[in-house]
Amino acid sequence: MIEAIDLDKCTGCGICDDVCPADVIYMEPVETPDVVDGMHRAKSLPVIKYQQHCVTCFNCELFCPEGIVDVHPSVKNRPRPW
Repeated sequence: MIEAIDLDKCTGCGICDDVCPADVIYMEPVETPDVVDGMHRAKSLPVIKYQQHCVTCFNCELFCPEGIVDVHPSVKNRPRPW
């Protein structure tokens, strides 16, 4: 089961949302404190909406380019990336 996403290191690419077959992760817009030319920059970050629906497929963890998604560590047989 998915446990956590380190949002401090997240770039907001949305890959975790795209590869989740159980629709557990959703990208939600947040306003960042970065102000460029007097305008706030919009950014989307992943939110674990339906943790109980996680099928522990590890897609989010395997495909995250930043390696910031943590699926429950009690599962011993994690699949290897291609």
